[in-house]
Amino acid sequence: MANEALYQKYRSMTFEEVVGQEYVVRSLKNALKSGKTGHAYLFCGPRGTGKTTMARLLAKAVNCENPAEAPCGHCESCRAVAEGTHQDVVEINAANETHVENIRDLIDRAQLAPMMSRYKIYIIDEVHQLSNAAASALLKTLEEPPAHVIFILATTDPQKLLPTIISRCQRFDFAKVPEQLIMAHLQKSAAAEGFTLEDKAA
Repeated sequence: MANEALYQKYRSMTFEEVVGQEYVVRSLKNALKSGKTGHAYLFCGPRGTGKTTMARLLAKAVNCENPAEAPCGHCESCRAVAEGTHQDVVEINAANETHVENIRDLIDRAQLAPMMSRYKIYIIDEVHQLSNAAASALLKTLEEPPAHVIFILATTDPQKLLPTIISRCQRFDFAKVPEQLIMAHLQKSAAAEGFTLEDKAA
């Protein structure tokens, strides 16, 4: 794709490519390996630490057709998530869809069986921006979730969430990525683009 943004081109496509979140990666991989994935996850941390990327990787992994190498990146399900065309993976930004009607519609659709995979995945970014009514509606579903649904909530501001929502989720706190790791990753991406990035510039 000629006009693909670099941040999209070099976004982590496997758990091994994730930078600076070893604890989260290790925990999620262990859960997948043991078949003990939860029904709701809460990813907290500053902007740019990889919360949405990790949510997409988890969405790939739980529905991957090759469990031994999940996410494999080449099965139909993995490719569909990467391309944003997977019918069972829904991303919403709570900053734009804050109203209770948005969440009720999501909950109604969540009751339906998956169309192409084992699980329906709902990724709700900036979840702390939901209205009080929308958060309460979401809580009811988190309390009695359909067996085929996994919610992945992401937020930069977890203290604004209802404590009862937090208690229903497996929480992962994303650390700020160390400067040296960011620099190394930028230089690696620059090299892949065919030019050299000096340490000072990186």
